[in-house]
Amino acid sequence: MLPLLFSALFTFGLDTVPPDGPYLFYEGDTVTAQWADTELRTVGKTIFDPEHFACMPHFPTFRPEMVDVGRDFQRLTKVHYEGVDKVAALSDIHGQFDAGRQLLEANGVIDENLHWSFGDGHLVIVGDIFDRGDQVTELLWLIHNLEMEAVAAGGKVHFLLGNHETLTLEGDDRYLHAKYRTTAGLTGKFYRELYGPDSYLGRWLRSLPLVVEINNTVYIHGGLSRKMVREVSSIDRINEIYHSRLIDAEDISEVKQNNRRLQMLHGAEGPLWYRGYFTRDGFDERDLEYVLRRIGANRIVVGHTSFTAIHAYYDSRLIAVDSSIKFGGVGEILLYDDGDYFRGTIHGDRIPLVATTK
Repeated sequence: MLPLLFSALFTFGLDTVPPDGPYLFYEGDTVTAQWADTELRTVGKTIFDPEHFACMPHFPTFRPEMVDVGRDFQRLTKVHYEGVDKVAALSDIHGQFDAGRQLLEANGVIDENLHWSFGDGHLVIVGDIFDRGDQVTELLWLIHNLEMEAVAAGGKVHFLLGNHETLTLEGDDRYLHAKYRTTAGLTGKFYRELYGPDSYLGRWLRSLPLVVEINNTVYIHGGLSRKMVREVSSIDRINEIYHSRLIDAEDISEVKQNNRRLQMLHGAEGPLWYRGYFTRDGFDERDLEYVLRRIGANRIVVGHTSFTAIHAYYDSRLIAVDSSIKFGGVGEILLYDDGDYFRGTIHGDRIPLVATTK
């Protein structure tokens, strides 16, 4: 029997919502698991033991055998990849696990048992798993598992930080679903502490990049403005500055004070919040050419700004992949297959991507 520190009894029926979690925490030499039943308002806690965790309540995507509590969560520094034949990209899932799973399964990225089936392809999550929806934890553990399975198959998962990941790490919960306020209350923690530096998922998140480049295509959540690339023209440098000066900072407001570059990185012109590509005025093809030249890329793929489908502009040199998955039951996934781009639908249809005028 597991050495329980505190536990609650859960009884599951077909209509019962699974408990939220688990959240793993490093407590000295021990790793503990906590979870919360947000319907019954009960909470459980135990020492984490992968071999026995099957005895614990059911979690849809948590696979204890995939957890390496001794993992060295160093910030990922390799963000440039070439010669990748297959790429899938989607963004702004915002806790809509069912829609995200259906898109991935229908388009051959995962199988019906939630395992990686994309071979040596690359999957890019262009930010914003957190907030708004009520299945954030399920999505995080799914992406965590796929990241490890992809490597074993010769592929790669790139989970890029979006503005909502960084909001969570900073403790800004203005968009938080009510379910997670309940979880936080039941566990006796602020929501940000569930992803703090002493948590397994928190350490994983802090190791993730903001931007990655695959086949000379840059993937980034919000985008890169002219002002931004004038200040910092290297995507490696953007990742480095954001992690070292903002994500890991104890007091972000103090760090940003009197530092114009950090204010820009964290603001509306920065890589996580920028929407200027899609405003009526203020950004045109010459601006895009300038940005691409500065960062040495051929194309940019972004999320953050919502549309009803994936859109391409400027001869497909700018692609917007936020297809409103956050509303549930809808959405698309961008597919790159040996030189051609497609819009993958939630039913598995492939529609050739055609650029339109802005």
